[in-house]
Amino acid sequence: MKKRTIAVIGGGASGLAAAITAAQCGAMVTVYERGERVGRKLLATGNGRCNLSNRQVSTDFYHGHQPDFVQPALAQYSVTETLSFFEQLGIMTVEGEDGKLYPRSWQAGTVLDALRLACDHWGVVTRCGCEITAITPTKRGFMLKSTTDQWQAERVIVACGGAAAADLGGTDSGYRLLQRLGHHCSAICPAIVQLKTDTLVTKALNGIKTNALVSLYQGEQVIRQIYGEVLFADYGLSGPPILSLSSLAVRLLGQALYISLDLFPETTSAELYQLLQNRRNLLGWLTLEDFISGMVNKRLGQTAIKSAGLTPLSRRGESLTNDELTQLTAALKDWRFAIKDTRGLKQAQVTAGGILTKDFDSRSLSSKIVNGLYACGEVLDIDGECGGYNLQWAWSSGRLAGRCAALDKAE
Repeated sequence: MKKRTIAVIGGGASGLAAAITAAQCGAMVTVYERGERVGRKLLATGNGRCNLSNRQVSTDFYHGHQPDFVQPALAQYSVTETLSFFEQLGIMTVEGEDGKLYPRSWQAGTVLDALRLACDHWGVVTRCGCEITAITPTKRGFMLKSTTDQWQAERVIVACGGAAAADLGGTDSGYRLLQRLGHHCSAICPAIVQLKTDTLVTKALNGIKTNALVSLYQGEQVIRQIYGEVLFADYGLSGPPILSLSSLAVRLLGQALYISLDLFPETTSAELYQLLQNRRNLLGWLTLEDFISGMVNKRLGQTAIKSAGLTPLSRRGESLTNDELTQLTAALKDWRFAIKDTRGLKQAQVTAGGILTKDFDSRSLSSKIVNGLYACGEVLDIDGECGGYNLQWAWSSGRLAGRCAALDKAE
């Protein structure tokens, strides 16, 4: 029986998952990758440790015009099934904080190696350094063209990824290919990206990290709160909670947005005020320069005291009035930073926006416009929050598209 030919455009996480699954279903699969190697962006995920999924995966962690679009793929290829998939490829996994799942090796390279070896084992052909510039439907399927050659395939899966992180292979080619075939694309912008804020404070603290309860506010309304390590930078704020909240912030830019840091979430304001009173009574001989250095990073403490309007730092702690202690308590429990913008697509880990999901069937990821055409992963208008959610979407959507492309009955 003649095997169906499938072209997968893009050799990232979703493309490799699609290729392996389609080949396991009996198809002849070729991956066309514009870069010199597959999976380059995958190597950078999780700071090189590959945060490949999360125990807490649900539609609540995804964004786009139709975030519920992810549900069928996540249901068919769940976190449990994904772990089984990687176990069958030889990858043992471990669970980190907040449900994050990693390879036991803690190396993204081992995950990429397992995917590449599986492609070889199942007969997937990989063409690197080959950018597809046009997809043309034909009577027998599709004609794919590059600048130097052309190929035929009965089914095509577009898995080009998004435009974020161009240095790691991010591209807008998938949007262009699908738009030329009649699909619609929303505006794209960076997600899982650092936030630009007022920099008077953050420049002074450049490079310092601290744990805090981070709240994203729109006006006086709390949008989301996440606890974690915050990094101060010369442009603003970064760190895992900031990156997670950026996926929400990017959709609200232009409104009154700010980040609030609670440096002492384990205490109430009243308890922290009492602690500072006791400190004044016990350690009043300390100057403000060192007054709270045993509670927080010394430079962070000095900057917080200045932000509370308590100067000069040469004052002794015993000189602080009760009203000033109230000011300092407020600064430590609700330190506010107005959000000006995000850093760009080049610095972002993920692209928000993309090809509109309304043009695709969520149960198969097949196009409603062009028979035999599929799309998966970041090229679609779906982005997950920081913590393994985007890779889980890549695995789930890639495998669903791969299976359906191999087994569908479309004419």
